[in-house]
Amino acid sequence: MTGSVFLVAGATGRLGEATVRLLAERGDKLLITGRNKDRLAELAKSHGTPGSLETLAVDITEPGGAQFAAAEAVRQFGSLTGLVHLVGQFSVGPLMLTDVSTYAEVLKSNFLSAVVATQAVLPHMTEGGRLVYFGSPLADEPLAAVSAYAASKSALISWMRSVAHEVKRRGIHANAVSLTLVDTPEMREERPGLDLDHTVSAELVARAVGFLTSAESDGMYGSVVPVLGRFGFSSVLAGGPPPGVGGRR
Repeated sequence: MTGSVFLVAGATGRLGEATVRLLAERGDKLLITGRNKDRLAELAKSHGTPGSLETLAVDITEPGGAQFAAAEAVRQFGSLTGLVHLVGQFSVGPLMLTDVSTYAEVLKSNFLSAVVATQAVLPHMTEGGRLVYFGSPLADEPLAAVSAYAASKSALISWMRSVAHEVKRRGIHANAVSLTLVDTPEMREERPGLDLDHTVSAELVARAVGFLTSAESDGMYGSVVPVLGRFGFSSVLAGGPPPGVGGRR
């Protein structure tokens, strides 16, 4: 699908640069969006050329912003193959210390923004279109104190699977990548001492995006591709790994 046109929403986030780089180097045309105009300009300068990578500073979580972005992609490039929805945020905190407004904010960012963006792009898409979203293993196995985040990602994945059934008769593919914490310089600064074996690189996630936006994934509708690195849930009942097996030495 080289030469396709994608709206990359939330390109200024931690997965943005690796994803934009991969798609641009593949030859796709991109309209990348976000609310940080300076960061968008940096990405365009580093990974694009005029006429192949354009930027748009817009709040795509709002229907008006999403509709404008989809229409702008078509105006710039003449068509729209699909959406890579990178918009999202993380939230952690005990239930009794988390205001309901935080739940509303996280649901809007992680779930409802995908609904709004998808409603905006679908009228422009045809056979072979691609919709790519981003989930989390916490959607299936939520841990303590991540109830808002886990609920938002669970809603996103259930919704994506339903949408996949709606659009597959049009030849449009809706799928998701499930990932753990992304290893970035910012993350290392925020969380010193973290076991990096449980993180994953943005480049590996970008490869999954490349797969889901290519003809190699033609048979996939409503799938969740796990890119989890060495992440795994543990239990005191399981004990540690056998000597010489797994873990760091």
